[in-house]
Amino acid sequence: MRKIISYFIVLLCYTSQSTFAQEIVYDNVLLNKIRVASQSISGEKAKEVRYTIFAESPRTFSATVEGGNNSPYIQARTAYQLVFPNSSIMIDAGMDEEVHNFFGKGEKQPYFKSKNDSIQLALNQANKIIITHEHGDHVAGVLRSNNYKKLAVKTILTYQQINTLLHQPQMPELKIDSTQVKDFIAVDFYDILSVAPGVVLIKAPGHTPGEIMVYTQLENGKEYIFTGDVSWSYKGIDEKKQKPKDQIKRIGEDPKKIQFQLDWLNSLAKENIQLIVSHDNIIQPTLVKKGILKEGLLIK
Repeated sequence: MRKIISYFIVLLCYTSQSTFAQEIVYDNVLLNKIRVASQSISGEKAKEVRYTIFAESPRTFSATVEGGNNSPYIQARTAYQLVFPNSSIMIDAGMDEEVHNFFGKGEKQPYFKSKNDSIQLALNQANKIIITHEHGDHVAGVLRSNNYKKLAVKTILTYQQINTLLHQPQMPELKIDSTQVKDFIAVDFYDILSVAPGVVLIKAPGHTPGEIMVYTQLENGKEYIFTGDVSWSYKGIDEKKQKPKDQIKRIGEDPKKIQFQLDWLNSLAKENIQLIVSHDNIIQPTLVKKGILKEGLLIK
């Protein structure tokens, strides 16, 4: 009976949006805390950042950022890999073609099965899996994997992400039940959480209740922030512009929270921190040419 009562109490935790009512302040104090936290776990830091594009959704800038024109914008579906000397961490998990078809809304869109297969291999060998938020193109690669049990036990999900997947998933295919909660590394924190040498999670609700950004400092000192879906393009951050109003309404975003995040990310240019925007397919190739990103996941 004691075990049943205890489990029930744990499940109640997932019905609240946050342990803390106070809004997160995105400023230099937060950045200093992140940098300090990145040194709190001892060990060798990541030596490089890799990524792959496993699908594409043709859009326009007018459908991507407020005030954008009708020129084409390819929304890349990506996953990232932090490569450590003897291990790796995956940031986001890809998705199967059935989930990908949801985003096409009846239209066939490019899907690269071999790339998604490589993501599954990288997830299998990873020591940890970080999910930036609870949408299908970021989390389905774990939830719907043939190796779900093996992947779930090393996947970090916040309480807010789990709450969404339990009660308001983006699509039925992403819904989990209460018995699955124990499968994940479930975490709750106010603003930041260290999870590996040089790696810090940053709470960033707005796009979804469970959105996070990920800070990484490599062994060479280079700093990155993976921005998730705070913006769908670097243009949105550069110009501090949100998504179009119809997209904000469709997704159910909190524009007030996102504006704080956009302003903060924009201010980090002077800090020489490299931002990595998940769905970009314009800036990323230039980062590859500069050696800031490496294309293709490292499979051992």
